[in-house]
Amino acid sequence: MPIANCVVSANCPQGQGDLIELWSRSAHQSAEHMTVNLIRGEQQGQDYAVVATLYLPSVWSSLAMKRLQEGLAVALTEYFTIKPSDVIVLTQVLESGQVVEDAETVYWAL
Repeated sequence: MPIANCVVSANCPQGQGDLIELWSRSAHQSAEHMTVNLIRGEQQGQDYAVVATLYLPSVWSSLAMKRLQEGLAVALTEYFTIKPSDVIVLTQVLESGQVVEDAETVYWAL
């Protein structure tokens, strides 16, 4: 995990390339556990091409979180060929025990 759910505006161009690879490279992190869900949707109000919600485990350092947030924003701009101001990334930090995978609660190892 990190997992990013990205709501992509109907006006946003089609993406090009490998988004996970772009994110991994921009964030200086392994792509092994990265997941991106791209959801085309209707948007009203503030005009963003992509609104991304990034879920990260609380055990990660603040530097790693910063790199993942900023790396995701850069990767999305490259993937969709849009301006940085067209992307917003909102980060949700998850505490140990707040994730269920394979029908079992996950606890971070410290």
